[in-house]
Amino acid sequence: MVIQKVKKILIILVPLALIFTVLLYKNFQRNTPISDDNPEVEEKKKDMTNSSNDSEEQQEVHRDIIFPDDVSMKQRKSDIRYAYELWKEQYVKQIEGNQYYVSYDNDHNTVSEAHGYGMLIMVMMEEQFGIKTKNFFDGMFRYAKNHPSDRNDSFMVWRQFRQDDGSMKDDKNGKFTGSATDGDMDIAYALLIADQLWGSDGNINYKQEAIWIINALMDSIVNHDEWTLKLGDWVKDEDPKYGTASRTSDWMVGHIAAFYEVTGDERWKKVLDTMIELTTSIQDHLSSETGLLPEFIWKQEDEWVPVDSYFLEGEKDPYYWYNACRVPWRLAAGYYLTKDKQVKRQLEKVNSWIIEETQSNPSSIKAGYDLDGYPLVSYSDIAFIAPFAASASIDAENQEWLNLLWGKMTEDLGPNETSKYYSDSIRLLVMLFMEEAGEME
Repeated sequence: MVIQKVKKILIILVPLALIFTVLLYKNFQRNTPISDDNPEVEEKKKDMTNSSNDSEEQQEVHRDIIFPDDVSMKQRKSDIRYAYELWKEQYVKQIEGNQYYVSYDNDHNTVSEAHGYGMLIMVMMEEQFGIKTKNFFDGMFRYAKNHPSDRNDSFMVWRQFRQDDGSMKDDKNGKFTGSATDGDMDIAYALLIADQLWGSDGNINYKQEAIWIINALMDSIVNHDEWTLKLGDWVKDEDPKYGTASRTSDWMVGHIAAFYEVTGDERWKKVLDTMIELTTSIQDHLSSETGLLPEFIWKQEDEWVPVDSYFLEGEKDPYYWYNACRVPWRLAAGYYLTKDKQVKRQLEKVNSWIIEETQSNPSSIKAGYDLDGYPLVSYSDIAFIAPFAASASIDAENQEWLNLLWGKMTEDLGPNETSKYYSDSIRLLVMLFMEEAGEME
């Protein structure tokens, strides 16, 4: 009898013990750290990566910024990396002294605007994609330091010409060489990102170099009567023609907010507020239907108005042309840093107009408009299309429009016979801006 009872008990306990053992083994597997010594590590890493990517794709829906949702995150990032590799191969040039610069024309000349773009692209590519670009960035910094403005040596002179021996010679426009505001602003902002990414304990103190430029901008570029940004260090506040003139694409709200934060200089807050208020004033009184900004404005009889044709660069100086086309991107970048509701309204005005004007067809975006929205030319240009993708990204209501813009931007990344430094650089910077803004959320 006893033996029979024991057998019955064993019949019950043995299966339970087996089940318990299996459960313990599975639990052990779930809680075992993945190490390189584990033969299943690669497979598990692959599973975790796929799971992480799926999770990130889902999280993107909830961010303030929107991304194109008709392409995967993997494809989007692949497009950016490919655009970068093409851009670098086509435009980045090396000269003696381990220096690098960005070629902006077929003769391989350059300007400080291109240099600012190059430094931003390099630091943002490593920041967001882990591509090692520090050597390029530092080489670009050395190049900028070797080509200072005669008026304020904290700035880079605005243009250099490539010589037959491969060296670069500063453009002597008259007796002196001077700066262009946007190039130095981008260089300073790129240095601030470099400080956050690489630190400033190495051969280059990125933060201090940035602050030197920022303080020089306040001293030589800011009009201290109007709290606006002048065209370069060659302009004096009292200059009757250029003293109050300002290039609207220099109104980089995000950069200015960063300059204020890093220096604590309350005067930058005055500049920031002035730029935002002036943008609203222009949209209310000069471009009420479109929200477009002109290339340049100046103050005439206490009123801010567009400059005359041929004021500085050409016939289109009073219109939305190849400088002002950057404004939607610069404003969007400013919005993501400041979350300023007034800036968002400015972007919404531009978005509403361009969607209606083109009937949601990016190919219908023209390379220039007057402030009432009348096209100045019949052709299009990526330099005008890409910034509207940046501005569209601020609102989920623009999702379909953003998808179309992204598709247009990436359908031909070049290089080809129509490739241009300006368009290719702006497109890549817009792509990188959107990735960076997504990381902020």
